[in-house]
Amino acid sequence: MHQSKKNKRRFLVHPETQSEPTENWFSAQHWANQGRLLGTYAGRGSVWIIKSDDGKWVLKHYYRGGLYAKISRDKYLWSGFNSTRAVREFNLLLHMEKLGLPCPKPVAVQIQRFGLFYTNDLITQYITHQFTFAEKLTQSDPTLWQQVGTVIGRFHAAGIYHADLNVHNLLIHQDSIYLIDFDKGEIKKNRKHWPQSNLARLKRSIEKETDSRCEQDFKKHWQALLSGHRDAMQNVSK
Repeated sequence: MHQSKKNKRRFLVHPETQSEPTENWFSAQHWANQGRLLGTYAGRGSVWIIKSDDGKWVLKHYYRGGLYAKISRDKYLWSGFNSTRAVREFNLLLHMEKLGLPCPKPVAVQIQRFGLFYTNDLITQYITHQFTFAEKLTQSDPTLWQQVGTVIGRFHAAGIYHADLNVHNLLIHQDSIYLIDFDKGEIKKNRKHWPQSNLARLKRSIEKETDSRCEQDFKKHWQALLSGHRDAMQNVSK
């Protein structure tokens, strides 16, 4: 990894990134002025799809949620460069890339300091996809559900905890499935309990999106997902 500093901005870039990052990389307005802003990701105003010279990127600006958002929309309390949200997500993505897990490849981070506070941005490579899992929940073939379970199981077997495991963060492209958005994610050593609570979070997300009239199909599909997850966990532990 390579770090650089310009004024109050600090940058972190992937080892394979050849270009030197600038603040323009992290400005949606800059890309719009260049005619290279392709849209927002999944309808969220803080995530943009951009067309760089090195391919399509996803630019994310971190915004606060809950009660803290009333105090500051996007400023976080400074406790060190490596503790910033964007750097933690960048490092986790880099770790997962080395493990060969299907996730976004990190490109660069920008941290801007404001005294005791900071703002942060992350750029990752765009993952080409046809659907999100949310759009395929009515899939009658349980094979897809089993494949989703297998992919999640691979992450869990590697000790990767996803803080917001939901149907919109699972991308499907042909026979490949990817997991995105690892903000607040972490590496956990003990795999005894948390994978099940992680799956329970996904189940709640599915239930919000599905019709209760399809309850019987859902049970069958959910069991297929659990089967794929279980097999992936067992394969790694052998």
